[in-house]
Amino acid sequence: MKFSAKTAPIARLLVHPNNYRFLDSPAWKRRQEKRFHDGTVQEATMQLLERHPRYQLSELRSSILANGYVPLERVVVLPYKHAKGYYIIVEGNRRVAALKTLLRDHRDGSLTLTDEQVAEFSKIPVAVLDPEEESVMTAERVLMGIRHIAGPREWGAYQQAHFILELVDDEGQEFGAIAKHLGLTKLETPRRYRAMRALKAMENDEHYSAAAKPEFYRLFHELVAQPQVRDFFGWNHDKAAFDDEERARQFFELVAPQDPDVDPKLQTYADVRSLKQIIGNPGAEAALLDPDQTLAAAIAKAKPEEAPAGAVDVSTEISRFIRVLQEITVEALRALSEEDVSALQSVTELVAARLEEYRLLSS
Repeated sequence: MKFSAKTAPIARLLVHPNNYRFLDSPAWKRRQEKRFHDGTVQEATMQLLERHPRYQLSELRSSILANGYVPLERVVVLPYKHAKGYYIIVEGNRRVAALKTLLRDHRDGSLTLTDEQVAEFSKIPVAVLDPEEESVMTAERVLMGIRHIAGPREWGAYQQAHFILELVDDEGQEFGAIAKHLGLTKLETPRRYRAMRALKAMENDEHYSAAAKPEFYRLFHELVAQPQVRDFFGWNHDKAAFDDEERARQFFELVAPQDPDVDPKLQTYADVRSLKQIIGNPGAEAALLDPDQTLAAAIAKAKPEEAPAGAVDVSTEISRFIRVLQEITVEALRALSEEDVSALQSVTELVAARLEEYRLLSS
């Protein structure tokens, strides 16, 4: 990558609407590159930076006002091909946004800057990235990866994995090369890629797309790391895709139930890790997928010897038994054996006895 030093007017620097930091923001929408210079697009991006406390724009503004603009590291830009004389920011969105808002507030009278400050903030030194035309996107991504994965300003796990996904799927880069550039291990790089592919499957699912959230990434990261668990939910490790849609949806349901009154069973990476205790035990697997039973109940069924004496979730078991009886078809009733009928009669007698005990205890 080649750089050239330049002093550029702040008004000619476009904040990047598709910056990776925005990926997990509910208010963010991907913008078309040819529209980056539109006033409405730039304003929406500025508002996103200003309104979210995570970006700490107000703290950065205060620092600039107190110390001046100190370009210890140059803002990195690319010539913007859709508007002559403009540059799109590759690295330095927050710094440029802070300067833009200070100058804006000075113009509208809500802040008063000195003439020296106005001059200092209106033009800043930049480093213009000048790669070969066909490698512009690659160079931009590698630079951001060095800064935000291997470097001092880390992105969140979701942004990092999304970045790796694009390097592989959009540019065909190999895991080994990506790991070397970004300072990641050769094992962790494909794991992050697969985890993002798994989450993307949920984001693209017709039933669960609306419920998918960036914070679920850590759950999928744990899913793809456990062979027994990922196989159970139909994940193909070699293809980095779910082979079994229904099995995949079972995992999605555990993460984000479609019934708003049901709490998700999988909320932390530790919850997903605990699934390896359950998979392989039919009774425990059934309890896991039963919306009326808890994750703890499924684990207890997998390891009954570790459950305390009498640790039976009575309400859950009663509800489950009632549902089983309600779902018995006419054909199944006709097919009942004498032993089945006798067992049902015993259940009736046992229920009557338990109800009588309850009445005596309650009186």
